[in-house]
This record gives sequence, structure tokens and C-alpha cells, in this order.
Amino acid sequence: MFPDNHFYGHAGLLRAYAGVRRAPAMPGRLQHGWQTGPGLSTRHLAEPWPKFLWSDRNVARASEQGFRGLVPLGAPYLYLGASADAGAPRGLLAIPFHGWEKQKIAGDLGRYAESLSDLEARGLGPVTVCLYFTEHREPALRRLFEERGFAVTTMGPRDGNPEFLERQRALLRAHLRVTSNRISTAAFYALHEARPFFLHGPTMGLEATEDPTGERFDAWQRESFPSLYGARAEDVADVGLGAEELGARHRRTPAELRELLAWTPTRAWVRVARRLQRVTHGVSSALSSRR
Repeated sequence: MFPDNHFYGHAGLLRAYAGVRRAPAMPGRLQHGWQTGPGLSTRHLAEPWPKFLWSDRNVARASEQGFRGLVPLGAPYLYLGASADAGAPRGLLAIPFHGWEKQKIAGDLGRYAESLSDLEARGLGPVTVCLYFTEHREPALRRLFEERGFAVTTMGPRDGNPEFLERQRALLRAHLRVTSNRISTAAFYALHEARPFFLHGPTMGLEATEDPTGERFDAWQRESFPSLYGARAEDVADVGLGAEELGARHRRTPAELRELLAWTPTRAWVRVARRLQRVTHGVSSALSSRR
């Protein structure tokens, strides 16, 4: 029903947690990553069906803008099942800010690699660098890190990859600390896993945006998360911050999730109503675009 509900394997993960093998499509749109604002685009928030958001921050921002049908659910990452012990963690995991399929980063990954060498010289290594798959498949970008002796890995594409979050969790747990040059979803996953996270390295942005250098966002994150700047040997993970940003208090039980997402026989009427609603909305939107 909503293709982006499957980014990072989210829909499948929620089905597994709820104990529903062949669950119907979710009856609304799911936020697919940590966001500073309402969690979804204005266009998606204006849709008539439920919007499943992560945190109190996201719900508050969307509500302030006048949107309704907001349902806090917590990050799907919180619904991951148990996993085997990966052994003693070691070293530093670096997750540089990345582009995506439609936009490239505007920044110098070479400078970022140099900044990681500084951290290694301070005794925080060995360093593992996790690149987004679009950058990982470029040999020249991988070499920027490999030539400095860093291990380089990727979690693969976000779509059609049900193992994405499992691999990400294993990678986080395998390291003592996590760093990036920009706040992103992974920062709060790391804190949730009790791994100290800190911001370090040159700012970056995305091409063809209002903030291509990333300086505007960097000013915001410095003001909003001052405790995440600087790495010290005695750093302790701010697990509470991770829980707040991921919406941990909204995590549902399997039974609550089945009821909320209309994955029970008694809620079949909800699924039918949402399908009709989507058809009606699609026809209305098509007619409006022709005017």
C-alpha cells in the first residue's frame, strides 16, 4: 500500500514482532527515519489515513502544523527480536553523513577520513567505516578509508533488504563507540544500544539543497545536542536521549500492535475502509491536478 513502509525492512520487522505471518499492508504511512521535524513530508502528512510517527518530538511538530491522524509508534528498530551475543566490542564505528539514491553528498570524504585518523591517533581505534551503499560501490571512495588502514563496510540498500536493521544492530554492538559528522538515525540507535556516540569531523550537506555545506544543520545540532560533541575515554552513552528520540515510550506490545495496525480478524473493516479511502484520495488528487 505504501512502498516506503518497507524501507529498512520496517514493515516485515513489525509483522514478525506482532507474530503475524501474512499480515495485510499497514493501514497508514510509517515514518522511516529519525527527523528533526514532523517525521513525514507535508504532502504525506496531509493524507487522510493514519500517520505512524516515532517520537513525541515528531508528533508535536506535526500537530503544530495542524495535521491530524498522528499515531506515535516508536522506531521500528525498537521492535527487533533477540540476537546472539556478538562478543566483546572493540574500536570505533564511523558512519559519515551520506547521500541517497537521488542526491549526492556535498563534501569532502577525504577530509573526513583524515579526521578519523586523528581519532585513531588518540587511541580510539581500530576504526571501521560504514558507508551508504551508493558510496560503498564507488572504489575511489572506499579507498579514501582503506588506504588509511580502516575497515570499510556497508549495510546494503535500504529497500528490499529485510536484514538491514539486524546488520546495523550487530555492527553497533561490535564497537565500543560510534561517531559521525552529522546527527542521523544511527546516532540514536547507538545510544539505545548503550554505545557512546559523538559528533566529529567536517560538516557536509546534500547537493541542490538550501544547506549544501551543512553549516546550517551543524549550527542546529550543536545547539540542540551539545553533549554529543567531543570524545573522551570516560564517555557514557546517553541512553535516555536515545529512548526519547526513538520514541521508546510508545513501543507497543504484540497484541497492541496487531490491534493498532488492523492485523486482527475483528479489524478487517478498517483495512477495507483504508483501501476505499486511498482509491477516493487518488481519484480526487488526479482530478485536482487536471484543473
